[in-house]
Amino acid sequence: MPVHKSQMHRLLRIAALLKENRYPNTETLVDEFRRIAWEENLPIECTRKTVLRDMKALREEFHCPLAFSREYNGYYLKHHGWDFIAPALLDENEMLAAVIGARVAEGIFPAPLKNRIRAAVDYLLRNNNPDFLDTANLASLDILSGLYATLDPKVFMAVFNGWQNRRCVRIVYSDYEGKDSMRIFEPQTLVFYDNSWYSKGFCHLKNAPRTFALQRIREAWLLTETFEPDAGIIRSVTPDDFLGFRRIKNVKLRISDHVRERLAAAPLHSNQEFGADHTVTIPAVTREVLFPFLLAQRGGAVLLAPEPLRREFKTELAAMLEAY
Repeated sequence: MPVHKSQMHRLLRIAALLKENRYPNTETLVDEFRRIAWEENLPIECTRKTVLRDMKALREEFHCPLAFSREYNGYYLKHHGWDFIAPALLDENEMLAAVIGARVAEGIFPAPLKNRIRAAVDYLLRNNNPDFLDTANLASLDILSGLYATLDPKVFMAVFNGWQNRRCVRIVYSDYEGKDSMRIFEPQTLVFYDNSWYSKGFCHLKNAPRTFALQRIREAWLLTETFEPDAGIIRSVTPDDFLGFRRIKNVKLRISDHVRERLAAAPLHSNQEFGADHTVTIPAVTREVLFPFLLAQRGGAVLLAPEPLRREFKTELAAMLEAY
């Protein structure tokens, strides 16, 4: 059963006293824990009943060869070959990070990786019983990632293991036109971007950096060939220019107050600048990002410049109206 942090501190102290042949009993342990609580500011002060439960836990859960000596009026070890194998004693912040991390993993990682992460955290919970679990309803903590694309578990794990172990991966990749090609790829990065998984790395076929959407990889095989981390590729993974589409520079929008708040929370570029006249200037952005954004604002964001891009957007709007 899970062990509270305070109980684990007591068990560690009891095990040490037993190893030293100090013959502790319930009364001396209550006094010892009271002293430790005062001197070391540890929450381990307890009653005789609690000590008896601790002794039972040592005997039944940790297989301690415990016995009681009437001569010395205390507990002792029947043999000293016993080792107290204590589980990892994590503090509240460490356990909170692990539990929340597992919930995030369940939302964005595909199987079987998310199952491995979940199993690791479950193991920690079996050996630690953090106080926040008494009140927190973890079922109400959810990650609405929108990860709807079905990823082949074998493909994902091949790329993941390649990224983790710096090993090349042979892939069959289907481009936007549905054409398949065989590539040898160095997965320098693994990126969860816009509710999808990508890997940006070095493509041997093109002899250049490329970004691959994992849902477009039909097959993948982990190779024995290794690679070195490429700092340039790794640094290039930013929201400003990740997918590598052609970027239009110096885009200017007229925006409402609502859109301004939205752009402040989720910028189209890290160096965008708001003007006093309800405008925003975006140093560079792709049409693949800008056009869906404009449509989603329902008139709250109006494209002002550059003029060629403005005409292109108007043409697309006219085509949409014609379709209706």
